[in-house]
Amino acid sequence: MRTHTRALIGLAAVLVSTAANLPASADDPGKNGIVCWLDDHGQRACGDHVPPQYARKQREIYDRRGVLVHTLPAEQTPEQRAEDERKQREAQRLLQQQQNDDFMLQTYRNVDELKAVRDGRLQTLDTRIDLAEKAVRDGAASVKDLQDRAEAERTAGRDVSPELLGQIKTFEGAQADNIRALAQVKQDRDATASEFEREILHFQEMRGGAAGTPAPPATPQPPPPAAAPSPQQVPKP
Repeated sequence: MRTHTRALIGLAAVLVSTAANLPASADDPGKNGIVCWLDDHGQRACGDHVPPQYARKQREIYDRRGVLVHTLPAEQTPEQRAEDERKQREAQRLLQQQQNDDFMLQTYRNVDELKAVRDGRLQTLDTRIDLAEKAVRDGAASVKDLQDRAEAERTAGRDVSPELLGQIKTFEGAQADNIRALAQVKQDRDATASEFEREILHFQEMRGGAAGTPAPPATPQPPPPAAAPSPQQVPKP
């Protein structure tokens, strides 16, 4: 590779000296192009491609006429990348918040309408909780019945049949699923209530209301006409 520092020769002369049949490089200056960078002493250097030790620094790509085509930025440090990612996340968060604010202001005329939506959502989740709790109770009874039957077989001195053991395993698995489903829907309800509380307070701030006044507790609403999705039902043995 032919390399020239600015202290010895200008960029135009470098272009002349490298104008014939230069190979493409990782920075791809193109045929008869040139790439420039700063060396370890801060001196400008140019050539047909960048030496490996400078490949992570900022590079400038020129065409054969000496016109700057584009600049390749220096490779970022892990700290710089982390900071850029943080700024991007913050910008995205602010954009989403603005979109949410616009939606609320365009959708709800007053805070009572927003509270009514909250109450409806919580009522739906309460219905799902009731169904999940019933499924857990029924499942527990079914598993106990099967286990009692197996114990009776053992007490009578007989081996428990493979069919009964298979039923117990299946019902216990379904019961575990129902317990997890109940815990999840309770968690969803808590998260929904907290989110609506924040949104109501924020809506009051945007409308100029009393931002410091907490939202009243959710009022019971009639069950929605559509059946709420139910958890897995444990079949009767």
